[in-house]
Amino acid sequence: MRTVIENPNVSETIDREVSNYPRLEEAYDALKWWLSHVPQAGEIIDDLHWLYKQDADTHLNLPSILVIYTFDASTVVFEFILVRFPVIQ
Repeated sequence: MRTVIENPNVSETIDREVSNYPRLEEAYDALKWWLSHVPQAGEIIDDLHWLYKQDADTHLNLPSILVIYTFDASTVVFEFILVRFPVIQ
């Protein structure tokens, strides 16, 4: 298991959005757990950065979470995060 490090903009985004999505913290904790164990589950987007998308659950009012991150043998660094609820058309 790797240590997850959040850039300040990631923490600020989660703190801001948790008031809109009460269970966001649980979903985010699950995402951190998953990527700390299986960071290669994402998609590599360049020589260093990876992207992972956790799908929304409209029934639970959980938004999708998209994270751009890097990792090595001991850490996963969340560089950027996007929290969005899908638009239903």
